[in-house]
Amino acid sequence: MKLSKRSEEFIANVRMYLMTSGKNEREIDEVAEELEDHLAELERRGESVDRITGGSPKEYLESLEQEMDNDYAGWLKYVPAFLLSFAAFAAMGPAIRGMFSLNLLQLVGYPVVAAVVIVLYRAMFRKMAAGQWSNKKLFFAGGGLSMLSVLLFIGVLLVSSFILDPFYTAGRTGNLAVILLSAAAFAAAAVMMGSWFLITIPVALFLPEWLILSMPLQEEAKMVASAFIPYIAVALVIAAHLFYEKRKVDHA
Repeated sequence: MKLSKRSEEFIANVRMYLMTSGKNEREIDEVAEELEDHLAELERRGESVDRITGGSPKEYLESLEQEMDNDYAGWLKYVPAFLLSFAAFAAMGPAIRGMFSLNLLQLVGYPVVAAVVIVLYRAMFRKMAAGQWSNKKLFFAGGGLSMLSVLLFIGVLLVSSFILDPFYTAGRTGNLAVILLSAAAFAAAAVMMGSWFLITIPVALFLPEWLILSMPLQEEAKMVASAFIPYIAVALVIAAHLFYEKRKVDHA
């Protein structure tokens, strides 16, 4: 029996909540399969998800979380992917602009920003799962958090450039090498995470900037275009991904 859209979304939210709680993947799959069978039986009787949650998805998810053991060790395999992604994210923008350099504040600040971003994304996904967010709300929250992440990295870059002198400044060859290494790091992280969606965000952010800087435009025009177009591209990519996921649920 095909489940209703609401039930499919509820199962997806349960998966998301338990994943961000550090639960074992195999146990999450088992819980999702049991829920699918239970919901199918309820819908045959004319009942809905509310029969399981008692009208409070958040309390139901919290009770599930407490019943399951944590499996933080199992999630450590994703740490290299996160580290590669954040390192490449911090490096590629300056390298595209031919301005890649490193100082001590960046070496400390970028990991701190990465940790903050991970915590914020985890909190967003948990609230999304427990609150049954609409696609519109998820789009604005996800887009806003993506922009905040970019601004935090830029903030570290700008502040560090005013406070400390770099101990390394790349030349033309060095910047090109950083771009290629960053692209390889994004691809490797996508393979580790098993999701090519992860690579679309940096492509949407950095490819337009590279194209703009390569165009025969006045410097003022390049600055204005590169300040807006990449972020519009990121918003469109997020919207396209949400639309794709919605279609998958609708046609499941």
